[in-house]
Amino acid sequence: MLPRFLLGTLLTIFGSLGAGLTGWSQTLILDEEFNQFAQRLTVPLRPTLVPQRQVHFVLVNDPDINAFVTPENLIYLHTGLIAQARSVAALQGVLAHELGHLAAGHLTTRDLMQQQALWPALTGAILGAGVAMAGAPQAAVAMALGGQALGLQNALGFSRSQENEADQQAVKALHHAGLSIAGMTELFNTLRTQTQLSFNAPPAWLVTHPLPQERLSRLQTIMQEESPLKQQALARQEQAADWARIQAKVAALALSPAAVLRRYTGPTAVARYARALAMLRQGQVTPARALLTTLHAEAPNDPYYLEALAQAAVMTNELPQATQYYRKALALVPQGLLLRFQLAELLRAQQQPAEAASHYRAITQAWPRWSEPWEGLGRTLGQLKRLGASHLAFTEAALAREDLAAAKQSLALARTYLKPADSKSDDLAWLESLTLRLQTNQP
Repeated sequence: MLPRFLLGTLLTIFGSLGAGLTGWSQTLILDEEFNQFAQRLTVPLRPTLVPQRQVHFVLVNDPDINAFVTPENLIYLHTGLIAQARSVAALQGVLAHELGHLAAGHLTTRDLMQQQALWPALTGAILGAGVAMAGAPQAAVAMALGGQALGLQNALGFSRSQENEADQQAVKALHHAGLSIAGMTELFNTLRTQTQLSFNAPPAWLVTHPLPQERLSRLQTIMQEESPLKQQALARQEQAADWARIQAKVAALALSPAAVLRRYTGPTAVARYARALAMLRQGQVTPARALLTTLHAEAPNDPYYLEALAQAAVMTNELPQATQYYRKALALVPQGLLLRFQLAELLRAQQQPAEAASHYRAITQAWPRWSEPWEGLGRTLGQLKRLGASHLAFTEAALAREDLAAAKQSLALARTYLKPADSKSDDLAWLESLTLRLQTNQP
């Protein structure tokens, strides 16, 4: 379990901002804008691959090209992959490949038992970090991938046959969506000389064998046999997506603020947005706000300009104003779990627990394995004097971290407060459900 970090600069819900995590080798980044972008790219792939699964996307602040997927349906993408991919299609090909591993059931095969033994500790490091609230409450999830990941090196493995099968699944999904595999082939050509995509092979140092030439050749052959319609559909998708903005956003999250300011100097909206985010990271709220205000005036329905303005307001302790910005952003992206989480944190900090609890509940329903919303729900239920339900939420948080000892302790406390005569029936049903899960050791 990581300590709770108070982050002085907020861009979205994301980790250390490149500082304050001495000893951690990599930083994980949760960003709503990137997550929604990736979600849109997977929409045409889902009917073929994982129509019933809820998948979430996490950035790994690492310059190498790499990606991996975990049993928790989390797809991790190195920031180096975003920086070096030449097109939206390249990223979509990566996502198709990783979803292909899920569709093929690779995460339930030979290494699963070893993964399950090691993953709880890593998941705790990733999703178990706290939200710091002190003085001017600043909501962020500090997450890092570090020493615990070293233990994965001996447990995680992959085979060429599984990689080939994931490629086949990806090709099938892209073609079913009417799209060419040109982007996938393009990135794999780059990977041939750098690193390789592999499920459950996080950092580059876990890669144990080169990308087979025959794998790339097979994809190139398939691409040459495609109809022109698939290439045209891919071209239309490229025109519709703002890839330059996504690359700038990821750079603003991953690179040093000074590097971002040197790189993005022009008058375009993308460059101004990147500079504003870099200024926020440096604590330069006034110039950042000036840029964001202008951007917002030009595009009043852009939810991520609103999000950045909200974070600037948080940094100056203007919590009611920040709350309004988040409300507007969430209205534009109602499925935005990270926006909803930040809004819930602000509401709880302003002693509005009933509304905060409704947002936490919505998040836990959509992403039950994320422990932080359960923690927030527990605290808001405590503010509402529903102590039994509060401890049930803390039990859920512990189960999400796969900390069975803490879960049993919280459940025992919940049982002392929940009496049939004066408890809500849904709380009693919740208690019964958690009791059964703990008896069967189900996370």
